[in-house]
Amino acid sequence: MLKIHFTDADLPKVTIAEDADPMWELLMSSYRIRRPEGEPLFGRWRRGSRSAVPESGRLLMSAVPPYGYCPDFLTPAGARTIGEGVSAVLETPERALAGDVAELAAQGTRVPPWLRRLADGEPRELHRLGTALHDYYRQCVAPDWPTVRRAVARDRRRLQSSLDRGGPQLLLSTLHPDITWSPPVLRVRFPVDQELHLNGRGLRLIPTFFAHGMPTTYKDPALPPVLVYSISHRRFDSDAEPGPSLAALLGHTRARVLMTVAISRCNTSELAELTGISLATASQHASVLRASGLITSARSGKSQIHEITPLGLGVIRAS
Repeated sequence: MLKIHFTDADLPKVTIAEDADPMWELLMSSYRIRRPEGEPLFGRWRRGSRSAVPESGRLLMSAVPPYGYCPDFLTPAGARTIGEGVSAVLETPERALAGDVAELAAQGTRVPPWLRRLADGEPRELHRLGTALHDYYRQCVAPDWPTVRRAVARDRRRLQSSLDRGGPQLLLSTLHPDITWSPPVLRVRFPVDQELHLNGRGLRLIPTFFAHGMPTTYKDPALPPVLVYSISHRRFDSDAEPGPSLAALLGHTRARVLMTVAISRCNTSELAELTGISLATASQHASVLRASGLITSARSGKSQIHEITPLGLGVIRAS
């Protein structure tokens, strides 16, 4: 079990990642390719991605065992893009590199020679690692990045709703089935016993699309505290995609807008982001769907919140 110890100063500092984290998604997707769990969700993606893994991606996977400890430096905190993430990895201090590789060896994992050379500070190996990260992301993660972001955004809204309604206490109490909030300790189902004392640093919650099963965190307690957990979502290959009949009836983009609103209530800006269209286009489609009785829109502050109507659900089901 993982026990995360809070102080009174930590509760106001519980934060939610602003977007899908490219480095954590990259790492978790490498597990999905090699592990059998999650077949109903990831089976189709797994079969396609196995053949797409570039040679440099196999180099990367040699540093990431399919189970057990993964070097902390491969998931730097706060990366908003793959470029930022890879740059942060390549700027890891030599002492941290050496410590993570030593920890990998201490866990009984065979450490490949290239990773030992990297821990010794050889620039060529760092360059190879950077290439491997970029290549793997481009081939196996980037094609589905819009879907990943939409799914993570839905869970972020769920978290934010809990935070707005009941503060961090409610948020932590409803976070994940494998997480139990017993103030002042957050208990997390975990493969090993580990203690994390926040000591006023707060905790960053990172909902992750490709994660499956138990939540995770860094091994090194000195790193910025994070808790990475799997979101709850439907089948990967049916995410927010309208069927051919619905697309023929409404047009593909408007049908996608309707499907997105059906999945989660959202404002117009979120609708534009989740569907990958402009704000003006999202507003136009929402207006047409509202005039047709398929969605409703209610003012909330400066935003309009869109929700599906029974008629809208009926149209989706009939199509």
